[in-house]
Parts: sequence; structure tokens; C-alpha cells
Amino acid sequence: MEDRNEHLLINYFDRTLEEREMREVEELIHTDLEVRKQWQYLQLAVEAVEYAALYDQVAAVRENFRTIQPVDVLQSSGNKNVRVFMRPFMRVAAAVLALIVGTVAYKYFSVSATHVYQKTFIAYSLTTTRGQAAITDIEQAYRIQNWNGVIAAANKSTLTDNKALFLAAMANLQLQQYAAANKLFEQVLSNNSQTGDDYFQDEAQFYLAMSNLADNHSVKAIALLQQIRADKNHLYHQQAMQIGKMDLQLLKIKANR
Repeated sequence: MEDRNEHLLINYFDRTLEEREMREVEELIHTDLEVRKQWQYLQLAVEAVEYAALYDQVAAVRENFRTIQPVDVLQSSGNKNVRVFMRPFMRVAAAVLALIVGTVAYKYFSVSATHVYQKTFIAYSLTTTRGQAAITDIEQAYRIQNWNGVIAAANKSTLTDNKALFLAAMANLQLQQYAAANKLFEQVLSNNSQTGDDYFQDEAQFYLAMSNLADNHSVKAIALLQQIRADKNHLYHQQAMQIGKMDLQLLKIKANR
């Protein structure tokens, strides 16, 4: 049954099924947990082909077997029958995919929220603006990386300014006090939502994602990172794009286990 499902999903991925059959497979993916897992792993395998630069090999195999006639097999799902076209190509393609199982396995066990955080995190540097008023105690403490001093200075203020909120959040993040950091980053975003401003919006979004990754809250982090990746004008778009699609997919699968 599992082998038949694999062939079914491969044909679905190749879009070689009829429209009715495509809809039936989509329903199967949404309703059957095991089939959904197989579909996710198939997607990872295909991405691993790209990751391992094996597309040319797979394309060559596909070309060699393009003219071979398919064999019809019926796949049952409840009261429904879904026709599967089991082609000899699939056997050879499976052999090629077997070559990258090690890559997929390595990625699966090595990729973690902490790993992605460490690879993606960049320190935030506080710049000086020409004509800026006197540097505040919070800014001074931040410049010398006195994280506790930043927090202490922030606690003495009303913490209504996004810049102060953000720097206090960054200090907490540096001290691995993720819950406190998240609360302050979210306050920046909330302030902007209420005022319609975007003061420290991009910074708060990106580092909130980083804080959630560091705190192993992958689902929240992925949602933020996807927003950033979709916005080419975001200050941290390029940084977020450095995280591979395969890594994000693996984090999502692990988070939903």
C-alpha cells in the first residue's frame, strides 16, 4: 500500500493524472495523515535533488523512458478508485532519488530552529544620525554592548518610544531572555499597527523571528520569515532569503510532529 501511494504521489507531483484524479489525490493528502507525510517527504526529496545538483541526471533518465507506455494500477481509498500510472521510469527515478537519501537524512537531523538562528542571525548596529540629539543612556549602553545596562536604562524610562523598546528587546535577545525580548518586539509592531507608522517595523519583525527561532518556536518564526521573504523591499529580505526553502519545510514538519 505504501509503495502504491508513493507512485500515486509521484504521478500527482508530475501532474500526469486526470483532473478528477488530481482532485481525489488532493483530498487524500488532506484527509490521510500517512499520505500527507509521504507527500511532504516527496517534496523534500525533490528539493534535495535540486540541492544536490542532480536535476540533469533525473532529466536524462526521464528522457530515456519518455516513450515507454504506462501500466495501469488501481489505488483504492475508501470507496474511491484512483488510477496510478506505474511507469518503468519511476523505478529508475527511485534509484536516482535513493542516491540523495543520505542528503535528506543529514538535512533532517541537522536542521533545527537553533541551527537556522545561528546561521541567520546578524548583530544589530546602532547608527548615528547627523543632527541627532544627545545620545540617550539606552543608546550609550547599547553601543558598548552593556546589555544589562540597556535593560536597566529602559526600565527607568516609560518605554513608549519604538527605538527604546527595540533596543531593550535586542538586549534581552542577546542575554537569551527570549520571552522578554518577544514581548518588546511585539510591542513595537503593535505600536506601528495603532499609529500607522513603520518606525523600527522591519527590524522588530526580523529579530522577533530570530528570537522565536532561538526559543524553538518555529511556527511563529516561519510565519514572520515568510512575510519578510515575500517583501522585496523589506530591510532584511536578503537575509531571510538565505534560509533555504528546504530548511523552512523541515522546520515546519518537525514543529508539527
